[in-house]
Amino acid sequence: MKISICIAFLLVSISIACTGYAVYADKTWYGMNFDYPPESDIRFSVSDYEGCSIFMMHFFNNDRMFWVPTVGMNEHGLFSSLQYQCPMIEGTPHQSPGELYIYQLFNTAINDCSLLYELECVIDSVELINLYDLTLHTLIADTSGNALIAEAGEGENLITGINGNWIVMTNFPNADFINTTPAEIVGVGDERYRRAFAYIEENYSSFGLPEAIGTLEAAVNNDAEWGTKASMVFDPLERKVYIGIDGDFQRIWRISMDERIIETWSGFIKYRSALMGVNGINVPQLRTWK
Repeated sequence: MKISICIAFLLVSISIACTGYAVYADKTWYGMNFDYPPESDIRFSVSDYEGCSIFMMHFFNNDRMFWVPTVGMNEHGLFSSLQYQCPMIEGTPHQSPGELYIYQLFNTAINDCSLLYELECVIDSVELINLYDLTLHTLIADTSGNALIAEAGEGENLITGINGNWIVMTNFPNADFINTTPAEIVGVGDERYRRAFAYIEENYSSFGLPEAIGTLEAAVNNDAEWGTKASMVFDPLERKVYIGIDGDFQRIWRISMDERIIETWSGFIKYRSALMGVNGINVPQLRTWK
């Protein structure tokens, strides 16, 4: 896994919002709205991990002065979104043998797996746990139509598998609402869940890139403090990521994981592109692109 344990202490301010999804239509699409206070910087990067190309979005923890990963996809098309789960469940500050923090599962998926069944073998061999003062859950999906939401229970792993052709995750514990209609779900992020779910359902018969972006627009968070700061649509077969910032879906950038180029894709006055350096590109830099 090769992830520093210090990340455990740096994740404590991760977003109490966010919406993630996976849709299997004529093509596979993933998406994530990252909702967070405006004073934190965000960056997008494409890097190598043991020979595997990985796209990752990080946010900057201003208290700890550290970049924290929260959503990504590797070159095999395996996607994972790490989001806050509410209400908080008391976890443990000390990890015992055979236990795995949710954030470690997120990193294992992105760094070490090509298909979901590989990660399911990991899940079956460990007990998923929460950090003492932070409860997280993670949506993980691959290109073969397999997706799940992993949560830590009391002495058991709570796994919610995809039921149908799409899956959505906001902030309520999905394991509490298996086989529950969206209208009956009550919890943090329930309205964003319903909006995303309804949009996918209404547009599934012709679901393509415009609809993938539209799902995120439907689930946008307009809260003054926890508004949508970055939106990402993932095309795993083409290994491309479409990005919007500040809850604005009129201007969209596109990142090629293969070429490591970010370019203007729609809504700009003129075309512009740039190579993705080792440190990626951050939101303040993108705001200067007209």
